[in-house]
Amino acid sequence: MPEVAEVAHVCAQLKRNVLGTVVTNIKLQNDKLLFPALKTCANDTAAKNELERINRSLSMSTIDSVGRHGKYFWIRYLKSAGSHIKRERSKRIKTSPEGGVLLMHFGMTGMVKLKGIESHLVFMENGGDKIILKKKTKAETVTAKAESASTKNDEDEEDEEGGDSEFWPPKYTKFEMTLSNDKGEDILFAFKDPRRLGRIRVFYEPLTDEQLLQQAPLVDQGPDYSKPSTYVQLKDNIFILGDPDPDNHGRPMLSFEQFKQLIMKKKKAIKALLLDQGLFAGVGNWVGDEICYQAKIHPNEVLSTALTKIGDDLIRDGILKRLYDSLIYVCNESVRVEGEVERFAEDWLMLYRWGKRRKNVVQKTPQGYRVDYITIGGRTSCYVPELQKPITKNTK
Repeated sequence: MPEVAEVAHVCAQLKRNVLGTVVTNIKLQNDKLLFPALKTCANDTAAKNELERINRSLSMSTIDSVGRHGKYFWIRYLKSAGSHIKRERSKRIKTSPEGGVLLMHFGMTGMVKLKGIESHLVFMENGGDKIILKKKTKAETVTAKAESASTKNDEDEEDEEGGDSEFWPPKYTKFEMTLSNDKGEDILFAFKDPRRLGRIRVFYEPLTDEQLLQQAPLVDQGPDYSKPSTYVQLKDNIFILGDPDPDNHGRPMLSFEQFKQLIMKKKKAIKALLLDQGLFAGVGNWVGDEICYQAKIHPNEVLSTALTKIGDDLIRDGILKRLYDSLIYVCNESVRVEGEVERFAEDWLMLYRWGKRRKNVVQKTPQGYRVDYITIGGRTSCYVPELQKPITKNTK
């Protein structure tokens, strides 16, 4: 599933390429899963009317801004009578009589593609880890022929989920737009979703980001720990790489004291707790594993129980501070590099966590520590037993 880093990359791609473009063509599918609003339609005629409403709202509108929170991202559009309008570049987007917001969630396998615009995303769970590790460890003795054949096979695996393809629209495309820029060029946008768990919601007014976060489903999301507590204005309002939306939109991360109180109230394994989007928006399976690994905490540890048994407040607070700092560090760093795996630090578990299904393969970190797997709350968690020991054993 695309998590906070992957969503940030897509949002960054949109910010770099489509702001100021005009929507000149739209292709919608009558898909009640993709467009939840269609579920409330009484019949096919009502559903058709709703799709026509979406089409009318988007048609000849201008892409004004993009934003993100957790695993959600959005495109704000304004009606411009077919001409390119000057965008408001202040921190707050002002409302307008006409326009709206497309709020999107990728589900398990959704993704946005822009034709001809390269993306560095590699889907590690679908053979991408072999591509990355091969680049890091490829032996010089491999023959050119074997290397070419192997690379082709790996690229085929990547194309199935995340790689760029020469075919358009991509397989499993559910929603398309043609976006015209001020140079007269068309940018083709496609929302693809093989497993049909993605969602697109349309708000028929250009709500501010703060207003949007008060609407369902964003109202139920917790803080996004990749975002600073206070807004950081981009220098000269120029965006090149990194976080495309460093504004918490009125939902700042908890302070350490608030975080400590939260953790000590919960009777749940820490990995499962980190996956609660109502508490930690954007944290998914691999990010949660990375946080636990960087904090050197066993993913199945119930911290409120284990830490209560420790009499020393300094030790207790030290463990919680490690977790808090790791949460912020992993979310921030993964967004800073826009989920580009090759830019992650060598000591990140994310690079070595994907070999569970392979026979006779024991994954190890560069330091030689064995990577193991455990099921927590119905989800597979990856950890390093030698470094992530239960607290009771680690503090004796």
